[in-house]
Amino acid sequence: MLLIDGFKFPPICIFKGKRLSSAEKKQIPPNVFVWFQDNGWMNTDLMKKYVDYIKDIKVNRSGAPMMMVYDSFKGHLEDLVKKKFQDNGIDLAVIPAGLTSMCQPLDVAINKPFKDNLRKEWHLWMSHGGAGETAKGNLRRAKFNDVCWWVKRSWEGIPNDVIVESFKTCGISNTLVNHDDSDKENNYEELEVIDLTMV
Repeated sequence: MLLIDGFKFPPICIFKGKRLSSAEKKQIPPNVFVWFQDNGWMNTDLMKKYVDYIKDIKVNRSGAPMMMVYDSFKGHLEDLVKKKFQDNGIDLAVIPAGLTSMCQPLDVAINKPFKDNLRKEWHLWMSHGGAGETAKGNLRRAKFNDVCWWVKRSWEGIPNDVIVESFKTCGISNTLVNHDDSDKENNYEELEVIDLTMV
């Protein structure tokens, strides 16, 4: 998730399962959040948790109004989720199905380089023997902390100016014009715009 000014929220990795062991927790890189869901994907419960995550960062930043720009994934559209966003002062802008490739900053300019970075991380891990083999000769799965480090470095590898340009390309502005005729050109307020998608 990211903001129109180029700020990148710390990444959240959602894994299939229940929880990290205490030993695994110690190996997770700083500023990476690890959540679990039975099937390993975002759902309504995690979306509600996500609002709290955003709210905490909002309080620690300028406190400016926020607008969430997200796709029409059903977990985003549940009434309980929308109400929780609204109760926390976060306005919503849902991109209609089929238009994310034109209207969503992550899809327009960021997902591809992020995934390219992630692929490089995986290749490096494989080439250095990271996987190893099981007793049956199969490749071992990456550990949670390995994946979290890949995500962290891949996300940090996206320059802030690319993020700013992605919002501009989508025509999303942080200037809201006040429609009061007395000062149309100069009266505006700053708005923090967030983009969210399932990467």
